[in-house]
Amino acid sequence: MTYRLWYAQLDLFDTARRYLALLSHWKGEPPNRDRLFVSDFYLVNPSLLHLTHMSADVRRTFTALRIPKPDETFIQYPSPPILYTKMGGIQTLALHNLVGKGLVELEPVNRDRYGLSEHGRDLVSQLGYQLVLPGEEEILNFLVTDYVAIGRGKGGLRSMTGLRRIGT
Repeated sequence: MTYRLWYAQLDLFDTARRYLALLSHWKGEPPNRDRLFVSDFYLVNPSLLHLTHMSADVRRTFTALRIPKPDETFIQYPSPPILYTKMGGIQTLALHNLVGKGLVELEPVNRDRYGLSEHGRDLVSQLGYQLVLPGEEEILNFLVTDYVAIGRGKGGLRSMTGLRRIGT
């Protein structure tokens, strides 16, 4: 019997689900593309948040979540920039599909802002508790409430996370 490993990081449908979860919980101004991609990256790879720079208050909140460090997990992670780059095509395709299906408001997309449309909010409402998987709620709430402040100041999001894609 042949087994095939499934990686949520490289699954188009799971990426679209994570985007819907992130956007439905986002508070304040809708995220730009970079912030949405980085938030998705850490939603699916929460252990890698240990490798980012955070303010003391944000780090305290994150530590309270008791997320295992990368070397304490079952999975052996590649370097975050390599994994982030590998996820790039899937993330882009998932976002294009959400926009194309009318689940994301079109007007703000022109200003690099991504928020759910009325149709997207209806879908999120229909999916209800199925949208966020068991164990994701705490890290999701952390990403959309506490982690959003990371990288807003000097240096930006890329310097705080070390995540950069070739050609961006």
